[in-house]
Amino acid sequence: MLAQHLETFAKLENKSKGIISDSIHLDFNKHKGHIVIGGLVHGNEVGSLPGILQIIQDLVDKKISYGGKISFFLGNKKASIENKRFLEDDLNRSFSFSENKIKSYEKQRAEEIKKLLNTCDLFLDFHQTNKPCLEPFYIFAMHSISYSWARAIGCCKIFVTRRANTPYSSEGMCSDEYVRTLNKPGITLELGQQGFFTNATNTCKQAIINSMQLMDLVHLKKRHIQNLARKKNELKILQMIYSEKFKTKQSKLVKEFINLEKVTNGQLIGEFKQGQDFYAPQDGYILFPQYPMRDENGFVIETLPSHIYTLAKDSNRLLK
Repeated sequence: MLAQHLETFAKLENKSKGIISDSIHLDFNKHKGHIVIGGLVHGNEVGSLPGILQIIQDLVDKKISYGGKISFFLGNKKASIENKRFLEDDLNRSFSFSENKIKSYEKQRAEEIKKLLNTCDLFLDFHQTNKPCLEPFYIFAMHSISYSWARAIGCCKIFVTRRANTPYSSEGMCSDEYVRTLNKPGITLELGQQGFFTNATNTCKQAIINSMQLMDLVHLKKRHIQNLARKKNELKILQMIYSEKFKTKQSKLVKEFINLEKVTNGQLIGEFKQGQDFYAPQDGYILFPQYPMRDENGFVIETLPSHIYTLAKDSNRLLK
């Protein structure tokens, strides 16, 4: 299925090439608003691809209308073909401004993608979790204009956030973080568990359609995105408050947690090694539980993730 989708993207790209490789650009010349849509930034998170392809085809066939510019790019097609998150470095930690003397494929690709991101008026990046998820959710550091766009687009009820200008990872900058350094809206929407699923396709399609309708209203009708957002329900805000580090290669979770599963203060979450447990520091919601490959003795045998899980809590206000 993936090979067929990539082939379809390549055929569409031949007719409407973007400014970087593995990208498509369409311009309907009624206004200058430019939406950039990202998929496969993590190669094995493929669930946005069917929705992206359907939107492109519908735009080409004039089944849906839009007045501005829109670009679509596949971040790490090479990794997707190998069913890997990345090949050398995590592409979504490779958008930092510092120059590296030795460039991995992903770091070179990030520099290329930046050229496209620099031109956007809205960046909407689609991701998926590596384990089951109760529902889709937005995730990005608090940024007023980005939040307004996410609320106006809708398509999910939850916004997972952290304080403004707080990096997601010490490993490097994410693509949406890079866009926000330009003081432009950069939004990530997690579609659910990685893979091809109808719900992921439908959520992806609707989010793109809504973003185009909003961009038309902003540029053709001179509407303010903040006012458009107020017409939609506020998103349920979850603040990321804690991440448990992998202290040893024996560290493991006690069960298969689901993303957004509720846990309570003091609940057993896992163990660093036999006889040394760790617990939830307060009530909250599990995010991004990690289950890396292990040997027969229980030791992790692949690159050790930085954290074994993240905890988010209910927040009744927007963070600054």
